[in-house]
Amino acid sequence: MKNKLFASLDTRQVVTSLTAGLVAGLIVIVVSISLATLVFSGEMSSYVPQGIGLFLFGGFALGLVLSILGSMPGIAIGPQDGPAALLAVAAGGITAALAGTGDPDSIFSTIVAGIILSSLVTGLTFFLIGQFKLGNLVRYIPYPVVGGFLAGTGWLLTRGAIEVMAGQTLSVQALLNLLQTQMLVRWLPGTIFAIIVLVVLRKVNHFLVWPGIILSAILLFYGSLVVAGISIEQARSLGLLLPQFPSGGLWKPFTLINLNQVNWTVLANNADKLIPVPLVSLIAFLLNASGLELVAKRDIDLNRELRVTGFANLVSGLGGGPAGYHMLGATALGQRMGAKSRILTITTTLLCGLILLAGGAFVSYLPVALLSSLLLVLGLSFLIDWVYDAWFKLPHTEYFIVLASLVVIAAFGFLQGVGAGIAVATIVFVYKYSRVNMIRDSLNGKIYHAKVDRPAVQREILQEKGEAIHIFRLQGYIFFGTSDKLLNRVRQLLEDQTARELFIVLDFHRIHGLDSSAVSSFTRMRQLAEQYDIFLALTSVRPDIRQQMERGDFKADQRVQFFPTLDHGMEWCENKLLQKYEASTQFIQVGIKSQLRSTFPKPALIEKLISYLERMEVPENSYIIRRGDAPDSMYFIESGRLNVQLESEDGEIMRLRSIRSGTVVGELGLYLKGERTANVVATQKSVLYRLQLDSMKKMETQDPDVASALHEWIARQLVERMTDNNRAIEALLD
Repeated sequence: MKNKLFASLDTRQVVTSLTAGLVAGLIVIVVSISLATLVFSGEMSSYVPQGIGLFLFGGFALGLVLSILGSMPGIAIGPQDGPAALLAVAAGGITAALAGTGDPDSIFSTIVAGIILSSLVTGLTFFLIGQFKLGNLVRYIPYPVVGGFLAGTGWLLTRGAIEVMAGQTLSVQALLNLLQTQMLVRWLPGTIFAIIVLVVLRKVNHFLVWPGIILSAILLFYGSLVVAGISIEQARSLGLLLPQFPSGGLWKPFTLINLNQVNWTVLANNADKLIPVPLVSLIAFLLNASGLELVAKRDIDLNRELRVTGFANLVSGLGGGPAGYHMLGATALGQRMGAKSRILTITTTLLCGLILLAGGAFVSYLPVALLSSLLLVLGLSFLIDWVYDAWFKLPHTEYFIVLASLVVIAAFGFLQGVGAGIAVATIVFVYKYSRVNMIRDSLNGKIYHAKVDRPAVQREILQEKGEAIHIFRLQGYIFFGTSDKLLNRVRQLLEDQTARELFIVLDFHRIHGLDSSAVSSFTRMRQLAEQYDIFLALTSVRPDIRQQMERGDFKADQRVQFFPTLDHGMEWCENKLLQKYEASTQFIQVGIKSQLRSTFPKPALIEKLISYLERMEVPENSYIIRRGDAPDSMYFIESGRLNVQLESEDGEIMRLRSIRSGTVVGELGLYLKGERTANVVATQKSVLYRLQLDSMKKMETQDPDVASALHEWIARQLVERMTDNNRAIEALLD
């Protein structure tokens, strides 16, 4: 069975990964040297070789752990500038505090102790964040912000590469100096080389391109030195070659002797400079990981990578190495070179180990322009992807976020740029979301009814007066950008409404939450209800949302009611509306004969129909029909109330229909001859008239005219019910 590290590798992948690994390894080495020089500067400059050893050990330890345990192949990892900058500040404070002691070894040991503690705490922080699966929080960073982060990375890589080639920090004056002849020789060849590489890579895709480019660049460089008559020493003095490394092993472990030399009091006094290291490292890691996902075009198991990187930092810290994490630039360069195997990480790690243990004399013969040009290639490719190509791929608002992040990163730094990008993205999101109509559907009681079977006279009233009931089915999250629109909609409704009787139903079934501004808008809506003598019904409100509204002084009263479903809220409004108009129609609980007389096709046959019915008085909570029963009867309701409902095993009840006097239940089962699909329960003491299947067959034989009239009456009932449903569906689809 093949080893997982080398599974599915071919010659192309091996060559590409080795080449990319050597380049990435050189980047890690150069970065480690630079950061070690930054931390051990000034009075501690004599300890730079030991510092380089510690930083190279960090790169070696981090790479070794990632090579074995990492989830994504082709990752370069090493010490980073963010944590190193904080370590440099802490080292300066420790050096200043102990400057008068005359014991440089104590200063060095105290600084190293600070490095060790910061690495261990960083490793533990990373591990715990990954263990509790909190790494995915970075997924909430908007895509354009990550794009702006990559564009900013591209700018800084481009700027840094030119600064290294030119040998000076870029500024307005420096830009003018770059055009001088002696400066053009330093940066223009490398820039031309980088542009040629970009053009070649866009035209040619072969695994030997990168090895050929690097080898050709080295040969061209030394050929130019020969033609110009410049010696190796002269080239190094001109800054054209990397500086010479100390010979021999660079790393020495932190021993008990060093531990006894640590001044813990001074270290504690400078702890405030070390405490931000884990936080800065965590934020930078998550941003780098998000950028790598876009570059590699694949997802990273962030939580696993956090745990692995945390463990790697613990190993690095135990050996005196600084905190580190995935390197965006070196990894992205490897990905663009086509290196997508662990060979890149292994090669980088072995190169760091070789320099660490044997010295790096051979590295000092590499031209500075080569590494700078490779970084310039990467920086320019990032800028092309996210400044040029993104213009054609992204909406203009999102492209603006990319540019805003880029500008702030270039002017102030990464964290500020990401923060600015998130702020702009949030403003854009709020603006766009506030334009989304939170009212999913707008209906009225004339076209949408409660699932209540009512007698014909009540249906006529609701059909005539139902426009007094206005239903707003809401959606999304109600916040300050949308709540005022709903309030204005209600105000317009009140201004246009001529009838004094008005009901407003607000359905919260698709509402996920609301903020305090929304609660304030609902409170003002309740004030309008009192002012204009209207009723508010809020349906399907989640308990936490209702509790939030009640804390904001929006509570139920005579004019404001909460209901578990839209159906219950509609029934309440319809009942309120009927209370006003039923007195004028003088509709009261009358006998079955009177109820049928107004709707039955042939009123003269009602007496014969009733002769086939069996009168029943049923108490409250009686089951008239049970789910699964045989369909042997249908029931006419003279008085009382029935519910058609489903009941789950845990006792939860879902009401399907509510049935009042003057209507019928059980007719579908009787006609379709299928088993009962729901329960029918008397919610009040009721008087029913039962028509059994045998009686219906007898009626069809002995009194076919009565049976025919009954079938016609049932058909009308079903058609009216279907018409109501179709009308509601059409309104919802508009």
